[in-house]
Amino acid sequence: MWFVALQMLCHLLSAQNNTPPSCVITAPHSNAYFQVGKAMTIRVYATDIGGSYTGSVSKVEFFSGSTKLGEASTATSNTYTYVWNNLVAGSYTITAKATDNAGTVSTSAGVLVTVGTNAVTSRGISACKGKYLANIVAGSVPANYLSYWNGVTPENGAKWGSVEGSRDNMSWGQADISYNHAKNNNLMFRYHAIAWGSQYPSWITNLSVADFKAEMIEYMDAIKARYPYIDQVDVLNEQLGTHAGGTNYFRDGLGGNGTTGYDWQIWLFEQARQRFPNTKLVLNDYGLENDQNAINQMLGLVKALRDRNLIDGFGTQAHEFNINTLSATAMKSSLDLMAKGGVPIFVTELDISGDDNTQKTRYQTLFPVYYEHPAVAGITLWGYIDGQTWKDNTGLVSSANANPTESPAMQWIKQYMAARTDVKYPFCTQNSENVTAVEEEENAVLNDESLNFHPNPFSDEIKIEVLGDFAYSVYSISGIELSSGFANGSLKLGGSLPRGSYVVRIRQANQTRTIKILKY
Repeated sequence: MWFVALQMLCHLLSAQNNTPPSCVITAPHSNAYFQVGKAMTIRVYATDIGGSYTGSVSKVEFFSGSTKLGEASTATSNTYTYVWNNLVAGSYTITAKATDNAGTVSTSAGVLVTVGTNAVTSRGISACKGKYLANIVAGSVPANYLSYWNGVTPENGAKWGSVEGSRDNMSWGQADISYNHAKNNNLMFRYHAIAWGSQYPSWITNLSVADFKAEMIEYMDAIKARYPYIDQVDVLNEQLGTHAGGTNYFRDGLGGNGTTGYDWQIWLFEQARQRFPNTKLVLNDYGLENDQNAINQMLGLVKALRDRNLIDGFGTQAHEFNINTLSATAMKSSLDLMAKGGVPIFVTELDISGDDNTQKTRYQTLFPVYYEHPAVAGITLWGYIDGQTWKDNTGLVSSANANPTESPAMQWIKQYMAARTDVKYPFCTQNSENVTAVEEEENAVLNDESLNFHPNPFSDEIKIEVLGDFAYSVYSISGIELSSGFANGSLKLGGSLPRGSYVVRIRQANQTRTIKILKY
């Protein structure tokens, strides 16, 4: 009896001293569109690292509104996957819940999606290739934009100084152009930025703490009311060191460093979390890839925010003056360090400069490291039209016309993306997969020597062992998918299933085996 009581006490103490797991939906994005009868891949990045206490994630559950779609207990590089089949017309809020080994549960920010009767329109060169590839809109939308990109960030139009240069007089014109382009084409939209010690309104510099906080809240409330389909928001931009000269106005105006050393930043993210429940909250900065001391400084703030479940993304601007001359090895090392924050990495302002050959070589060296890193959820470039980028020699096409001349770097990026495996998201039609029978299917690869499952029947969990990587789906006996995901080598299933019969489909390469299991 005393041993049970001790276990309960230890569990209670561990729950009190525990960082909640991260839980971030990286696909689909808010404002994504899907076709009736087809399927939707939902991907969740979840870890139990990056805070004051480290644990492990035991499962991720997937929801549409209050309806549980399924769950996954295994991940590939911290990403848990579920495929929602047989979509029905409507508007949905997708969320996920991650549970760690101490029993602490985190709920993701929501993702707003639409299912309709029209076919999905392919957008951008990364369509179907697994991650978004986005760009900025400065003024008018270039005629060739949708040929290349499937996400949007306003270059300057959403910065506080642009929106509210005169106190209480909001000017949304430029931000509206970017947002409406994203909304009307189902693109991913990033709001850049809420708090930044550059391009801020001059009238904030003499406000009291009470007035500064009130104005900050008023600005966030206005953003929330105007733009419901924000996938990501840069809550705080360039707060490291002397990166933004006016950061001190925000620090002092929002109450200072306080007892945590991060009181004002925590307050800012708390207010954003309250107002943007369906938006991923991102901390964004530059000068990181070539300075791991700066990454570690940023991870200090990430840790404080992770402890409070207030951050969904580590944003790296990735500008040419920081990355041009890096090796692929050095780049990967820095991304690996960023990933120790336990949340996805968002590349937010990428540009690479050089003459035609130099720029192409640099893209060939660096771009795959970003795109293929398992913690990187997506990439936004900071301009692409010659003569219209903020840094010289970073353009990729000659003009905004429908058929511009493409630089060697752009030609290579298109070739690289075309060669990537087609994974049916984003901006892609994914057919539903259903089980219509429960008979076992045998083949040369997934035979009894390469596939084991035991015990069957089972009372608690069944262990499935396969040589190598494999995908799995669990179905009710009537063919309704209950959960799905990916695993390597082995997988335990059934812990959350009620008693009854089920079907498990195992897929490896082009081979499939379906088995009937029984929980008693």
